[in-house]
Amino acid sequence: MYWFLLFLGVVAVWLLVLALLARRLWGQTKALTRELVAAQSKLEDAQSQAGSARADEGVRARA
Repeated sequence: MYWFLLFLGVVAVWLLVLALLARRLWGQTKALTRELVAAQSKLEDAQSQAGSARADEGVRARA
C-alpha cells in the first residue's frame, strides 16, 4: 500500500510539472502568434503602400 501511495504522489507531481510546462508553452505560443499577426499586418500595409506608389508612377508615366 505504501508503494502505491508513493507512486500516486510521484505521478501527481509529474502531472503538475507537465501542466505548468504546458501553461508556459501556451503563453509563449500566444505571444508568438500575436507577434506574427502584427508583422504580417505591417508587411501587408507596406506592400499596399508600395503597390499604390507604383500605380501612381505608372499613371504619371502615361501622362
